[in-house]
Amino acid sequence: MLSLKLVNGDLAFNESGELLTVEGPEEIAQCAAITLGTNKKEWFLNPEMGITFRKFLGKKLSEEEMREEIRQGLFQEPRIKTVESIEFSMDLKKREMEVRFTATTINGNVINEVVTVNA
Repeated sequence: MLSLKLVNGDLAFNESGELLTVEGPEEIAQCAAITLGTNKKEWFLNPEMGITFRKFLGKKLSEEEMREEIRQGLFQEPRIKTVESIEFSMDLKKREMEVRFTATTINGNVINEVVTVNA
């Protein structure tokens, strides 16, 4: 599948001002990142898309619950077959969390992606 390339949520352009596109594993990773960056029930066209952000907020976070929420979010992308690993890195001062995941697509491609979640 071919999609428009996004950088920090904005459309990406080349030096000539033309829109950039992504396909293959990079496009699947971009779709997964969009899902993980969407709060469930936030998008009116698909209220079930995304993850529940409140599971990532507060002082007593459960890594097990967060990992399961990320896993469920990743499996919303139908081209992801398996999720091998999910790791968290928190920056309490910036109120940010980096989520690193490794997944395998239905075509056997391995995706390694980092998504930043702002609290």
